[in-house]
Parts: sequence; structure tokens; C-alpha cells
Amino acid sequence: MGAFMSDTDIPGRVQAELTRLRAERQVFTAEQDRLKAKLAETEHELREATSAASDEDESAAVHEKLASQQEELDVAKARLQALEAEVLLAHQQRDSLRAELKTCREERDKLRLALLDAELVVSAGVVDADVLPGGEPSADRQRLLNAERLAAEMARELDATRRTVSWRVTAPLRVVRKKMDRP
Repeated sequence: MGAFMSDTDIPGRVQAELTRLRAERQVFTAEQDRLKAKLAETEHELREATSAASDEDESAAVHEKLASQQEELDVAKARLQALEAEVLLAHQQRDSLRAELKTCREERDKLRLALLDAELVVSAGVVDADVLPGGEPSADRQRLLNAERLAAEMARELDATRRTVSWRVTAPLRVVRKKMDRP
């Protein structure tokens, strides 16, 4: 099996889960980008606020705003960490589903081979309880199958001999010989 599977190789349930995980990843990535942009904007505002603060009243307001933005930043960082943990969990689930899919495919392939073997046995007209679980006939059954094959081969050979011109030409001689051998 190749390193990557196409979406058409994945069963519907697994494909739906992968689609859902991809959508969540996009949402998480967008949220992460938004939070990073907000963090950069807040840090920029903080720098501007500290450089622009000249008197104490202004400084107190800036400190309040700074504390508020620091709280927002902490909340955003916590949310970002939670989103990253969810993405990691989604990746682990995806990998687990891939492993399960691989196992299911291997089992399916084994079952297909067993089914093909059974179809071959049925199409050959051999249906017997003497076949061992591994698909191998028992020793008695194998001897019987070999004897049947040999008998069929000899019957074909005899039939081919009887259809030859020399057999048909010498037929009257064989009849005469049989009559002479009788008492």
C-alpha cells in the first residue's frame, strides 16, 4: 500500500470523519491566525501606549488597558493551546483510523482469497468435508483425488486410441481373435 491513499480508497465512514477533521483543522488554523494577529496588534498597541503615556492619569489608563489586554492575551493563549491539543488528538484519531482501515483491508483481502478458493473448489465440482481448515485436502482425500485424476486421464487416453484410424481398421481382427479364444 502506498504512503498516501486517495479519498476514493477510503470507506464512507472513515472518509466522512477525515472530512470533518479537515474542516476542524481549517477552523482551528483560522482561529489561531486570528489570535496571533490580535496578539501582535495588542503588543503593538502596548508599545504605542507605553511610549505615548506622558502623565500619570494617562499612565493609569494605559496600565488598565494593558492589564485588560494581558488578560485577553492569556485567554487567547489558553484557547490556542486547547485548539492545538484538539488538533493533535484529531491527528492521533486519524492515524488510528488509518491503521484500522489497513487491518480491515488486509482481512478483506484474506476473505477474498478464501472466497476465490471456495469458488474454485465448487466450480471443480469438489465439495467435501475432508478438506482441512487451511484449504488443504486430507491425505485420504488427496489420494482419492489423485486416483480420480489418473482414471480420467487414462479414460481420455483410451478414448483417443479408439478414435485412431489404426484402431478402427484392426477392429475386425480383434473380433476374430475373440471368437477363436472362446471354447
